[in-house]
Amino acid sequence: MWYGMKSDGLYRDDGYTLTSFRADFLHPEVQMNNNIMCLCEDKYDRLWIGTKRGLYILDKHDYSIRPTGDKTLQIWTFDALKASMGDSVWAYANKHLLVYDRNGNCISQTPYDENPLVTQSRKEITDQRGNIWKIDDDGIPSVLRTPLVKLEEVDLEKVPLRCMLPPNTAVLPPEHRVHYVWEAKNGTKWIGTNLGLWRVRPDSEPEQVGPNFGVVSTLAPAEDGTVYMNTEWQGLISYKDEVITRLDTTIRNATDVYLDKEKLWICTADGRLMYYDVEKGTKVDKSLECCLQGDAPAGIVVLKGVVWLLFNQRLVIYSPEKNVLRYFFPSDLDPQPKFFRRLYTDGESRIYLECEKKTFEIMMTSDSRRNVSENIAVSAYQTIHGTYSLGLGARELNLASDERVVHLFFTTFDHLNTQHIRFAFRRGGESEWEYLEMGKNDARITQLSKGENIVEVMATDANGEWNKEFITIKIYCEAYWWETVWAFIAFGVVAVMMLVLAFFVWRKVKSKRSKKK
Repeated sequence: MWYGMKSDGLYRDDGYTLTSFRADFLHPEVQMNNNIMCLCEDKYDRLWIGTKRGLYILDKHDYSIRPTGDKTLQIWTFDALKASMGDSVWAYANKHLLVYDRNGNCISQTPYDENPLVTQSRKEITDQRGNIWKIDDDGIPSVLRTPLVKLEEVDLEKVPLRCMLPPNTAVLPPEHRVHYVWEAKNGTKWIGTNLGLWRVRPDSEPEQVGPNFGVVSTLAPAEDGTVYMNTEWQGLISYKDEVITRLDTTIRNATDVYLDKEKLWICTADGRLMYYDVEKGTKVDKSLECCLQGDAPAGIVVLKGVVWLLFNQRLVIYSPEKNVLRYFFPSDLDPQPKFFRRLYTDGESRIYLECEKKTFEIMMTSDSRRNVSENIAVSAYQTIHGTYSLGLGARELNLASDERVVHLFFTTFDHLNTQHIRFAFRRGGESEWEYLEMGKNDARITQLSKGENIVEVMATDANGEWNKEFITIKIYCEAYWWETVWAFIAFGVVAVMMLVLAFFVWRKVKSKRSKKK
């Protein structure tokens, strides 16, 4: 994705690295005007750049920039560009329609009072892969996509909630500040407050349970009567029949807990996800598998072994058995809420999402995204001679004889989800994949041999699922002069001549020895 700035030049964004092209004292090789007005790409993989002063051409293979041929037009302001199906590029500048040939020479000038090249909104554009990009009023680009999840508005007071309930469902004296409300299957409400744990049985008054545990931030009761709690000072504890058991004193900042069979799932304010095995008494951290980045989950629900994590601006669905992640942002939903508040469930199959003013039931739809292998590409490659672009869809590299080490940069063209996409690669003939860390998109390929070298690349999609298919990158290396056929022939001729010379020397020495005798 290329961005033209009003006064800061041109930027190239592959989702991982932002490269700037601007004229200043640090980059004397760039001669173009930094006020970019319009951009277009021709069929020769070149970028035409219309600026406040002049028209320029950038070759995407080596990123060189040169002005177009007619110097008298380089003082004009170019407002629109459009590449034709042939070799020409059309431009609108200074109330003139200009036509350029493939070499950058202006071959036609026609006066036009209105711009005939503007056919769509400047805030929306379709890229070569069919994605519609838009720019909002704050200048932030995003992709318009078909929603994958639909929301159906519901009345929170009429849906059969179980487990976590809204805090206003607890009726306690005013001095109690309610932190958490959980309703068990028998209708009993367990309430965590700033003054300990409270219980409200059906048709009975609230009663305090056990001693004053202090601040109870989250809780989850089990069917055997045990209540698991996270407290401010004692960490993770359990309470049953007047007996308090300290499970883990290091967990003091849990934002939510959920008991799923023998596993107590816990999300924390410092951005971690873990579970405590009640039977074994062990703690397992799953933060890395969920690719959590430090932001605090607001809620957690576990249904049929699948963990739902709620953040302010995203919903994460994690399957521990399949090690699969799925991400949903407000822009992926229909309708699109501004931010998320809480997750609720009926304890069986339904998930409810509370947003800023409304509550919705989450209705999963089929995934309409294309196979991610169609979008994997090498956005650029680097050798000892510089950095180059392959061009859209190209999967072959031709390297010089001294370029036996190459740095490959991968992309899936999913710029909005690069923080969730991983890559893996392997050399041709190898069975083991080398997996890159989350957020890393480059691989260094060494010890390339002459001729054809194969590198296979695969990636996850925006939901963290590995695609079964992969792409193949062919890297052709020219042979060194000593690796050519002519060199081997020359080496053979020299070897034969050396043997012949050695034979004659040996005969001569032998003859002299015979004469002396």
